[in-house]
Order: sequence, then structure tokens, then C-alpha cells
Amino acid sequence: MFESLTNQIFPKVEKQNTPTNKILLTAFILFLFRFGNSIPLSGIDQEALKKSFLQLESRNSIMQIINMYSGGAGATLLSPFSLGIIPFINASILVDLLTALVPSLEKLQSEEGEAGRRTLLFYKKCLTLLFSIVQSGFLIFYLKSYFYNTELLNFTLIGLELVTGAMLIVWLSNIIDTKGIGNGTSLIIFTNIVVTLIGKNLLTMSTADNVFWLEIIILLALILLICISQTARVTINVVSARQLAYLENMEKTNINQQVTTTSQTKDNGNGLSIRLNQAGIFPIIIASNLLPFISFLLQSLNSELKVINNVIYYLLIIGFNYFYTIIFWDPEKISEQLRKASVSIVNVTPGRETISYLENVVRTTSFVGGVCLCVILFLYDFFKQLINGYLLNQINISSLIILVGVAYEVQRTLRSLYKK
Repeated sequence: MFESLTNQIFPKVEKQNTPTNKILLTAFILFLFRFGNSIPLSGIDQEALKKSFLQLESRNSIMQIINMYSGGAGATLLSPFSLGIIPFINASILVDLLTALVPSLEKLQSEEGEAGRRTLLFYKKCLTLLFSIVQSGFLIFYLKSYFYNTELLNFTLIGLELVTGAMLIVWLSNIIDTKGIGNGTSLIIFTNIVVTLIGKNLLTMSTADNVFWLEIIILLALILLICISQTARVTINVVSARQLAYLENMEKTNINQQVTTTSQTKDNGNGLSIRLNQAGIFPIIIASNLLPFISFLLQSLNSELKVINNVIYYLLIIGFNYFYTIIFWDPEKISEQLRKASVSIVNVTPGRETISYLENVVRTTSFVGGVCLCVILFLYDFFKQLINGYLLNQINISSLIILVGVAYEVQRTLRSLYKK
């Protein structure tokens, strides 16, 4: 139904799928999303809620996640879009976990092609509906003291608004995925973070003292580290069967020539390129999504949870970075593709040895990539405690990593579009 409705609303974009149309469509979808965030949720005392939000934002984990994913900056704090993309993220996590564990789902992803991916997306949408119902009920229960009318019927209507808004966001995100630029989920979170940062008026000249400029330098250095972590790659040199035969013949005739040829083969740009952070910003998004709920559940056990929260956050990032790297870069599949292409890794025997070699590379890169992200988070916390300046206290480093990561992916997409 959503697909047919999309084709009716955007018929020209589908026929003229130029880079400019993709950009305009993406901007229009994001505008619609932000417009929906400006519509107040019915029956809520928005002013009282906003006062509580301003007081609790830095301390309350639930308020932090509402702000990050729904873009709760501005006059309207709660809107039909207040669940944001959270239900879809949770549904995606569950389906991805099941895909790695259930052979039938893994077959849909790896062997069924586009039809299989559409089936998995349908499962994610069904689970999104379920998660949005549960999370809307949780949000209503948590904020019930701010409702004018506490009757069950009113709670049901508000829950229906939230669930409808969550499903509309999934639809808008899917339009960006198929007809726009970039990843719809990432761009929606990116937009919310930008709006929230703009609402904080971070670059006011009233704070432009020596500490302010020192904070700017620290932020620029951290952004540089984020860029390096997002772009760093490991290249595995490969050689075709034809090149191997040529090298063997050359070895029989001239050893020196063989060395030269081997160097040329390795430097010709042909190889397997693995990003240090193969999963991109998704480990940060998922960990940022789960941590506030874990913190909320642990608050009853201990009031001083900062160290525990940080450790849990780092472990979540490393764990999900490893998990998504394995999903996106399965060593057995890559080994099979190399075999079918009659290509092998230099100095590695095809078959079981190749799979073992790739597994070691994937494990190492995923672990190092996750640790690099954690080091950036640790450095930010260290400088924030050391300087205790206004700017560092207002910026969330996880949000900054997401901003840089999404911007990097969008510029890559734009460059590939305009090269065609």
C-alpha cells in the first residue's frame, strides 16, 4: 500500500531519477518530517513538560533518548513523531540478530536477492508496529502526569497518534532509501541532531573567550579522529589464476623480473578493501538507543552509575560493531566469491585457509574499529571533565560521531551519483 501511494505522490521522481531530483526529494522528505515534529501531541501540557525537560535533560536517560531521536527542540516537545525512528531501529536489531541465527532468514538475505530483502523489510515493519505500540504505552505511562485527561480513551487516542507517527516515519525513511540519497534512518537522526544543536545556540559570541576557543580546537581534533576512524581501510592483496600462472613462468626464467611483476600486481589497485568501521555509525546509533533504557532500569540499584554506564556503552559499541561487520562481511561468502572469480589472496591457499585468514582480518578490524570509537568517546569525556566548558557540556559526542559519519556517507553517495 505504501509503495503504491509513494508512486502516486512522486511519479516524476521515479521516471526522472537524476541526482538533483534525488537531492530535492530527500530535502522535501526531511522537511515533511520536521513539519510533523512541530505538530503538538493532543492533550499534553507542553509548557510544563518542557520545563521539566530542560531541568532533567542532562540527567534523565529517557529524556535524552526522546530528544536525540525525535528532535525535541523548539516550542513543541511531544508530537505524533515523538517516537522517532526508535521502533524501527529496535525492529532492525531483532531481525538482524534472527537473520544471523535462523537459516531460513539468512537464506532470504543472501540467496533471494531483492525479493528476499523486501521480505525482511516487511518483517521489520511488522515488528516496528509492535515495538511502537509497546513504546508508546511506555512513554504515556512515564509522562502521564502531564496529560490533561487521564481517561483510558484519551490514552488510547494518544497512543494511536504515536504509533501512526512512527509508521509514517518508517514510510518516509523508506522513500529516502529507494528514491533519495543516503540511508533514511541515518538522515532522520542527523536532521534531529542538527535541529537540536541549532536550538542550543552553541556558537554565541558571548562565550567566545579563551576556554571557548580551546573547546573549538578540541572539537576539531575529535572530528578529525572521527573522520579517520570512518575512512580508514585495510586492503588485502589478491591475485587471479592468470596472474599466478604468469608469475610462475617468470620465476622459471628470471627471478628479478618476478619480483618486479609481483610488486606491480600488488600495487595495481585490485584487492579486497575493508573499512575499519565496516558497520559505519550503526554501532553508535544502536548503543545510544539501548543505553538509556539500561540506565533507567539500573537506576533503582545504584544512583552513581556513570562509570558502569560508560563501560556498558563501550561494550555495546564494540559488540555491535563486531556483529554488524560479520553480517556485512561474511568470510565464507567472500571466500566463495573469490573462488568463483578464480581469484585468491596473495600467499594464502584457497579454501579453508582463506576463510580462516578472512575471519582473523574481520575480527581484528571490527575490534580495532570499535575500540577507536570508544577511544574518541573517552577522550571527549576526559577533556569535558578537565576543562568543564560550556560548549563541551552542551554537545553529545555520540551525536557528533553520527553527524560526521552521516555527512561522510552522504558525500560519498553524491560523488558516486555525479560521476555517472
